[in-house]
Amino acid sequence: MSLELEPVAVCLVTYNSGSLMPGCLLPFENRDSSVTIKVWDNGSDDGVTPHMLVALKARGLIDELHLSPEDPGFGIGANQLIRRSPHQAVLLLNPDARMDLECLTQLREAAAADDRIGVVSPVVVGDESIQVMSAGRQPRLWPLFTHYSGLSKVFPTVRFLRGRHLFLSSHGGQDQDVEWTSGASLLIPSATIDRVGLLSERWFMYGEDLEYCQRVLDAGLTVRVLGAARAYHAVGASDISVDVETIPAADVQEVEYTEAAESGVGPPPDITGMWARNTYDYYVSRFEPNVVARFAWRGVFSAGLAGRAALRMLRDRDDRMARKMLQNAAAVW
Repeated sequence: MSLELEPVAVCLVTYNSGSLMPGCLLPFENRDSSVTIKVWDNGSDDGVTPHMLVALKARGLIDELHLSPEDPGFGIGANQLIRRSPHQAVLLLNPDARMDLECLTQLREAAAADDRIGVVSPVVVGDESIQVMSAGRQPRLWPLFTHYSGLSKVFPTVRFLRGRHLFLSSHGGQDQDVEWTSGASLLIPSATIDRVGLLSERWFMYGEDLEYCQRVLDAGLTVRVLGAARAYHAVGASDISVDVETIPAADVQEVEYTEAAESGVGPPPDITGMWARNTYDYYVSRFEPNVVARFAWRGVFSAGLAGRAALRMLRDRDDRMARKMLQNAAAVW
């Protein structure tokens, strides 16, 4: 007996990511009518992205395109697309992520087969240096400690010691029910949207997936990662972009700008350390720890990131990721 798959809207929020978009969307070129591609651009000002998006729409790789004159943040942009996708599942997909139709079908089949699934994602892999999964336990103090102390890596099969992230080598080959999974490639059935609602707009970017997964759990649903499904994600990576010359040029005026999602939005804030600040803000606002727990959380977080940065810099003093780690380690204080 074949499963009846829910129609799905593949929703992407973009900002100055035009060179990444052909590589992201080309795997969906042979999609059928049950899959629609929707893009919300948050005020790209690089002189490339709006033109690229219009060209991709003209080629048929985008079904619905909205160009916002302002950048109100990821959550607001994503919610604009979710509101425009009634009676459809929503696949949130980052421009620097890669997923094919087979992977998307696996996610849709899993959601159709089990109505307890609130959200479902593939195993997201990156370059060879990344050993952790973009999934695991919520960032409470104990899972944070077991992750940064190395206990979760030494004893990966002990559930009590599972940390902030699961590990690809130990957990990546099987289906897992987790407490959070990455919004870089996340399928949300329409029944979940009806029950749980939209993404949080508390933060400009980062933190929305953590908060949404917790609300899914609070609703009595599960957060599932499929071991057989694979997607690729390399944050800001240029090596997964496609030469813009492969897509014919188009006049950006062919698509009118969408009315701003929120009035009075200023320029995008400085995102340096934003991931760390938002993770801490989420921890405090969601779990309401006391003063001692807050201090301990920041100590574990900062020491863990700084230690990992030091190890990377021993191998390469100019390691960009190490510098970002140090920035995030300092950002929570």
